[in-house]
This record gives sequence, C-alpha cells and structure tokens, in this order.
Amino acid sequence: MMTLTIDVWFDYICPFSVMTRQVLAEAVTDPDVRTVWRAYELHPEGTPPPGEGDYPERVWENSVLPMAERLGVKLGSAPSLPLPRTGCALLGHRYAEREGAGAAYSDRVFDAHFLEHLDISDPGLLADLAAEAGLDRRGFHAHITSGAAAEEYRHEQEQARRTHRIHTVPTLTIGTWRTEGVPSADRLREVLATLRGRATEAA
Repeated sequence: MMTLTIDVWFDYICPFSVMTRQVLAEAVTDPDVRTVWRAYELHPEGTPPPGEGDYPERVWENSVLPMAERLGVKLGSAPSLPLPRTGCALLGHRYAEREGAGAAYSDRVFDAHFLEHLDISDPGLLADLAAEAGLDRRGFHAHITSGAAAEEYRHEQEQARRTHRIHTVPTLTIGTWRTEGVPSADRLREVLATLRGRATEAA
C-alpha cells in the first residue's frame, strides 16, 4: 500500500504546534501514514519586548486556552515576553530525530516552555532536557553548538520560506493539500481517506 506523508512545520514557542501534535495523535492511526516534523523558527531575530509583543493576555485566555482545553492539551499561563529564540532547540530536534527520540525530546521541550517557563534558548538547559529524553547529553550539546549544523539549519529555513512558502506554524501538507493552523481530526481523516482513494484508483 502506498505510504502518505504528512509534513508539519512547527516551532517550540507555538502553542498551536502542541495542539496539532494532539490532533495528529488522534487522527493518524494508519501505519502507512508517515508524519515528518519540520522545524520553522517563527522569530529568528527574537521577539519584541513586553508591551510590544504577540501574546496579549486576552488572546491567550480567550483563544489559546479554550482550544487547548477542547483538545485535551495542558498549557500553563501565557509565556512572558520576549519569547526565547528557538534555533538551538530546533537544531536539537534534528539530532533527536536522528537518534530515534524526536517525540520524547519535543514533549520535553514543549513542557519546559509552556508548563515550566524555562529558557529553551539556553544550550545547557536543552542538553539537560535532551538527556531526560534519553539522548546523549554530550553528543547533543556538540550538535546544537556546531557551526556545520547551524549552516545546514539556515539552509533548511531558507528552503522552507522560498520553496515551501512557509510563513507561519503549524503548516501541514499532504502532497498538494495544504492547511495552516490547527486542523480538526475529522478533517485530517477526510483528507487522508480522499488521497488514499485517489491513489488506489490510479494504481
């Protein structure tokens, strides 16, 4: 049977990325559907200081938390501004994926940011979180501080912007189908069934 691939661009400071993880866990049960998580740093130059930022409390309380509650996702209070830069954390995701611990690492980093309000821009802290996720602390730290890895990461970010036209997260694509924001589990199931049917007809 043909394998379908869901590409998901995400960032660790995005609460809707956490929610999308929950939706995918609920909606995708077919072993022939593969999910690929792709890093996209929302604010590579850093976020504005308090008073100029992206998280007015009313948005967190009136939009983010109600959606999270409906989906069964636990989030804490609104993160304080400025939000941390996530380049190192996203570099760490590549290492964790390569070592077979991508999900465990992402769970730990999301919790550190949204529930514990830790500084996930700190390489030392990230190495500790990686170790808690079962990764080699020294190898992880060497990777996220490597110039070669950083250059590869910059190339991937540029490709995401130019080739895939990514400008927000989460962004999901399955073949030519694309959506931005948190999809519903029912919508995802419908899209997967449609694409599976088309592939079967074409075979």
